Amino acid sequence: MDANKPSLTEQLHSSSGSYDLVLSAVLFGLLGLLVDRWLGTTPWFMVGATLFGFAGAALSIYYRYRHDIAVLEAKRDAARHDTAVLRAATPGRVGS
Repeated sequence: MDANKPSLTEQLHSSSGSYDLVLSAVLFGLLGLLVDRWLGTTPWFMVGATLFGFAGAALSIYYRYRHDIAVLEAKRDAARHDTAVLRAATPGRVGS
């Protein structure tokens, strides 16, 4: 297996946002449709539940993105710190 090729899990994780947006809206919409048919209020619960599902998925994607960026920035800062420590520990080596 190629070491540079992302694993199947990483590929699915990177594309999960599109599935979240669609599936949550569809599932909540169907749930709303069932409630509408039970109460006879079609289409109010279906529309509301669909919007709720979409908004929830969008917020989930947004906060997951912010978390991933924070983790990457922390790793970047740690790598910069480690590089600075190594450069300070090896006097006489300049620029390499």
